[in-house]
Amino acid sequence: MTADSTEVVEVRYCEGWDPQARAVVAPMSEREARGRDESGAPYAALLARHGQPRALFQVDWRNGYLGLVLFDARVRRSREYTYRQLEPGRLHLQRYREWLHSSDTEPEFPEDGHFTLTVRPDGRANRVLHHGGTLHIGTDVPAEHRTVAKAEFGAWTAYADAQLLGLDGPFTLVPTGVDGEASEAAEPGWSAPVPLRPQHLEALFTPGSRLGNHGEQVAVVTAPRSAGLLRLPTGSVIAADPLTVHDRDLPFTVTVPPDAYPVLIATMHWEGRTRGETPAAMLRIRDTPTATWELALRPGQDARSLGTDEFYGFGVDTGMGCFLDASGRDVLPKLFEQRQWETDLWGAGQRPYAEVSAPDAGANLIAYPSGVGDGSYPVWIGRDADGEVTCFLADMLLLHRAEALPPTAPDTSVCLPAFPALPDDRRERPFTGPGATADFLAAQLAHAVDFLAERRQGWG
Repeated sequence: MTADSTEVVEVRYCEGWDPQARAVVAPMSEREARGRDESGAPYAALLARHGQPRALFQVDWRNGYLGLVLFDARVRRSREYTYRQLEPGRLHLQRYREWLHSSDTEPEFPEDGHFTLTVRPDGRANRVLHHGGTLHIGTDVPAEHRTVAKAEFGAWTAYADAQLLGLDGPFTLVPTGVDGEASEAAEPGWSAPVPLRPQHLEALFTPGSRLGNHGEQVAVVTAPRSAGLLRLPTGSVIAADPLTVHDRDLPFTVTVPPDAYPVLIATMHWEGRTRGETPAAMLRIRDTPTATWELALRPGQDARSLGTDEFYGFGVDTGMGCFLDASGRDVLPKLFEQRQWETDLWGAGQRPYAEVSAPDAGANLIAYPSGVGDGSYPVWIGRDADGEVTCFLADMLLLHRAEALPPTAPDTSVCLPAFPALPDDRRERPFTGPGATADFLAAQLAHAVDFLAERRQGWG
């Protein structure tokens, strides 16, 4: 094959893509993009043929993220790959999405016509299809279709070959300059998926703090109430609904030395009213200041697999949460339910906590109201400057998105990143075929479409 038969694909580096203007945002030089790649700062790369966008790469190594967006002939985003870096030199396919356009006039993201494949690190996956009905169905994704090399900067063919770019033969990548059409948008139009981050945790336990809830109400934090000592014979902590604890409520992977630790219940009232809610509960382990926060995880959970503002939490169905030691899981919830009917555990509504003990187990359970009711709530683990655990804090998310108002002191702690730097990270040569993975994904979609059609026929 002669050199003349090799197609040229232009690579334009930028900060992002403006779908309204159908143009890049804040173009940059290849040198600047390379520097961002090395430092982990976010950037994007648009691949085009004769000015026609074919693919957009979105890169943010600090958050272990590589996104690949493919365009159709109408410059609509039609397919999207989300890769996360879970180990040195490797990227794992976390999610694949495809929008099923039935005509050239359909909007970019049709409401009834999209497919999502979500993949766990072990290859187990879930398919969701919206196409004249809704289908949820499991599948397995083999390693060769869920794992790719973290390639060198600019080696975009490791992730998108001629087949994905809609080309008929070999091609070469040619970086372009910063000149050319560009959007005037101030934002890049994308960001790496970042799990839920804690907000105002220190303020929830600092009397006098004021937090404005979306301009509607102002919460005034009052002194936390002591709920007594929680006895932890094993040091393994469970957070759950005290009336629905079951075998799946495993203790957190972070443990503490066996001992008895104080539980504090955060309290507040709405400004101008006497009524308030319970915004949080804390199991205090050490009195040293908290320097960092991290999401409490159970075995098998990985914060790096979470999407934007997602979290692993404990479920509440009866308007209550609790802390208890793992050794009391089979005894204390039953005892709590029994005592609920026999005695007044809440002090005629005057106490924001309730406690039951199982002397034979050497453990107890301390319950508290779950904010404004049922739902799922995260637990944050605080650590001091030496990395020692300071607390487990159950956040009822009541004031998570509130605005800190004077005289609220700013938080002095930080949230640890879900994707810490990998000291032995590396770049590798491609060892998988993007086209083969695209064929596999197309087969997964086709099977889901056929399965849903058969189900609809059965319903008829």
